[in-house]
Amino acid sequence: MPNPHAGRRTLMRIARERGGMFVAANRFSVAEGQGAAFVERFADGADGIEAQPGFVRFDLLAPADDGSTYVAQTYWEDRESFEAWTESEAFQEAHADHPPREMFTEHPTLETYETAVTHE
Repeated sequence: MPNPHAGRRTLMRIARERGGMFVAANRFSVAEGQGAAFVERFADGADGIEAQPGFVRFDLLAPADDGSTYVAQTYWEDRESFEAWTESEAFQEAHADHPPREMFTEHPTLETYETAVTHE
């Protein structure tokens, strides 16, 4: 039987070997009734991020309760890999199709982190 934690262990191994990972978290305040349309924008994964050097993982987090904040998190081997992505042609193409303004109640915010502690 496959180990359900195998991918997580690989991710954690990268963090240990490299002294931590860089995490970019975009927080989106999504308007009522727009959640499904917002999630659909990420569903096909056709933004080219998976092919970027240093890319580890992408997660789109949806509110577990009645909240309206969605979080798009990308995990990178290092800050330089993330910054190279943001300066790439693939990034420009991925962000060319702007969502309608009424999809959001506020402008998205970007928070960045480095892993400090990892448990397996």
